[in-house]
Amino acid sequence: RNITQHYVLIGFNELSINMIRELYNECSSARILLMSGIEAATVCHRIQSALPIEIERQVLVYFGNIESIEELQRLNIASASEVYVLGDEERCGRDAKNIAIVHLVSALRGKCPDGKVMPVYVQFDSIPSYSNIQKMNLPPEVFCIEGKPNIFFRPFNLHENLARQLWSLYAADSERYYDPLDYRPISITQQPDGSWNATSQDYVHLVIVGFNRMGRSLLLEALRICHYANYDDRLPTDERIRTRITLVDREMESQKDYFKAQFPYIESQIDDIEVEYCHDDICSTAMRTRLQQWAQNKHCMLTVAICVHDPDLSLSLGLNLPHEVYQHQCRVLIRQDFNNDLSSIVDDEQGRYRYVKVFGMVDRGMKKNILQDKLALYVNYLYDCCYTDESLKQKEVLRKMYESYGNHSADFILMNHQAQYLWNKLSEPLRWANRYQLDAYSVFCRTLGYGIKRSERSPARISESMFNENLPSQVLCLLVRMEKYRWNAERTVAGWRRAEVKDKVFLQHPLIMPFNELLQKYPEEVEKDADVILNLPYVLALGGYELYKLADQ
Repeated sequence: RNITQHYVLIGFNELSINMIRELYNECSSARILLMSGIEAATVCHRIQSALPIEIERQVLVYFGNIESIEELQRLNIASASEVYVLGDEERCGRDAKNIAIVHLVSALRGKCPDGKVMPVYVQFDSIPSYSNIQKMNLPPEVFCIEGKPNIFFRPFNLHENLARQLWSLYAADSERYYDPLDYRPISITQQPDGSWNATSQDYVHLVIVGFNRMGRSLLLEALRICHYANYDDRLPTDERIRTRITLVDREMESQKDYFKAQFPYIESQIDDIEVEYCHDDICSTAMRTRLQQWAQNKHCMLTVAICVHDPDLSLSLGLNLPHEVYQHQCRVLIRQDFNNDLSSIVDDEQGRYRYVKVFGMVDRGMKKNILQDKLALYVNYLYDCCYTDESLKQKEVLRKMYESYGNHSADFILMNHQAQYLWNKLSEPLRWANRYQLDAYSVFCRTLGYGIKRSERSPARISESMFNENLPSQVLCLLVRMEKYRWNAERTVAGWRRAEVKDKVFLQHPLIMPFNELLQKYPEEVEKDADVILNLPYVLALGGYELYKLADQ
């Protein structure tokens, strides 16, 4: 009872060691209380074998029934700063049990006299259950006491976060560098006649081997971010340059229908990406021949992601692809559950396997910042100020917020509080729409020749004013087109379908359409996509990131 402002971990699984390390790095003086239905001696031994003694000393391990409110009372949740509901490993129905535990955590949290809600991060294992929870709002009794929210429910999925850390904005915080899918940026350049256009014939081709949880997460992330400036919907259909995604699995026939039932509109509504499902073995003669052809295509930016369950088989497959894959400097990603000596050797190899990297290690797999919503709430604040609340109507709210950010003036504190308030009352589906918008920022920036990194306020950085000054109207229009197709894809993955009338209950939206059609029918809607681009540097700056010229790195 004397421990306060501590972290609480409920359950012990493959992610727990990683989270303990992340929490210690955030606040080394805070205690970490962990309760699990696994024997305490077993949990302690695994912590001792994986973490240095200074971190181990901050962890108190309790053995108990994590689904019992009486047992959870021992964790002093009312005085905790954050709670992580992870669930115990190899427990059947872990996702459903984790939701039930959230209700218990809210009851133990009690009233919030200061009005400050406590973050509760909840792990979901199953992609379908995770996708469903993103579409729904929890009933108030789960997170409210006497009608007032006392916790902030934040679901997450390990495999999705591993995918987001590969290629999205959050790659800037990763300990390992991974080449983006557009490793030759599809840039917008000025033409001899003075106009601006993306004339590159290059395209991204992602081959995913293994249609398991990791493979599906990579697919969904690629669908959200792989929208490039050289896709032009004014051209004839067969002349348009699309991203290609090829999924290869020996059991594809039994998995494809189930996946399509969960995400039924991918092929009909995401115009700038082609998805192919291959019921085949990556080692078959036919697949190896196709890999050779793709690798030799000078316009194809090929990335092969090996996601099979067996780590030894995964390494073997990734290191024995057709030699053309390595010779033509295609990128190869090999999933490994845990870092090991062989993985390190592969990562450090500078010869044949220079562009082969391992990824997805759960022991160092997930940065805490990907769970925090600082940037997403600013995205939502902009939208609310521009389009939702007439009393707030101000286009340059993020620029004003940024200008008052350095000295933390009263204006900044007020706007930040307002942004947090609006975020807390936002529905769960709309929170995810804001979170996923951030993932594509790195693609937008690479299109302009910029990279994103953690801010150190270097003199060579691209300032916010420079960003907007370097956006001629034609360049902005191309970026807006990219944002439109990103939005189409994000809404489609979230389960929305095109219809004449918007319906939030049945997930129908009239604006899921090609960009050129939008210009003709609803030109006023393009303004929203332009706001995303024009405010991008302010969102990044408020989140602690900065832009730099790729040529300077």
